[in-house]
Amino acid sequence: MEGNKKRRTKSGLRGVARFCALQTLYRSEFCNSTVASVLGESDKGAEVFLTESISVSEMDKVFFKQLLDESSKNLSDVDAIIAKNLSKSWSMDRLDPVTKCILQLGITELMCFKETPSNVIFNEYIEIAKAFFDTPEVSFINGLLNKAADSIRKKQ
Repeated sequence: MEGNKKRRTKSGLRGVARFCALQTLYRSEFCNSTVASVLGESDKGAEVFLTESISVSEMDKVFFKQLLDESSKNLSDVDAIIAKNLSKSWSMDRLDPVTKCILQLGITELMCFKETPSNVIFNEYIEIAKAFFDTPEVSFINGLLNKAADSIRKKQ
């Protein structure tokens, strides 16, 4: 198999969808607007390229929409889970906005996408975190997702 061949499996396309969902959620937070508003902007022709070889048009669009819909619908519950799993010396306000968005999406997936194994969700969001952060932040995200998963997935 050639080194230039692109991974186009369902999980690979979902990985692109997760990354795009993070960008959308972050933009929503940064611009103080709704996810629907941000998505409306992209519907008017804005094309985002993640790399030279992968574009938004190559993602699992159904999963992307479901992930953002569930994230918006469950945001207060998700934020409560994040806050509950932070140490007493931390508050939601202290979280880096990208960290917060990664955690929100990861916890949304743990809550709402029961068919996806926890370890897959952890691995996907850890890989996304590595694109933005060094080891301490990545470890923080991993630890919080693991801690939250214990309570979320045991309830189901």
